[in-house]
Amino acid sequence: MEFTVDEVIDSLGLKPLENGGWGRVMAAGEGTASSGVVSVYRLLTPETWDDWRAIEVEELWTAYMGAPLEVELATEAGVRRETLTAGSGRWLTVPAGGWVRTRVVGGWCLAGRIGTDQGRPA
Repeated sequence: MEFTVDEVIDSLGLKPLENGGWGRVMAAGEGTASSGVVSVYRLLTPETWDDWRAIEVEELWTAYMGAPLEVELATEAGVRRETLTAGSGRWLTVPAGGWVRTRVVGGWCLAGRIGTDQGRPA
């Protein structure tokens, strides 16, 4: 079954993000569980831009549906790109102390991130 961007946004209750795309924190309370860990939906479109951001605590990323998700990692070992195929069930670990940025490869992608709040909603 194919879904449109609007159907995904509506059914998951996603809200616009200031840096583009759509998102929703899925955790208890005010968006952060007592452990400080949050789970986030992030819907990226070709217009969504994602600047590099520092990773204070290890994060996990996956692509649930839509187009592939490209995750670019920068660590002391260098820079590498990983592409996650939507629906593959594969999760990518982004280590603490590195930098990350994401983008969709064509179309749109519903991605998931597990990590800490770090002051960003998605």
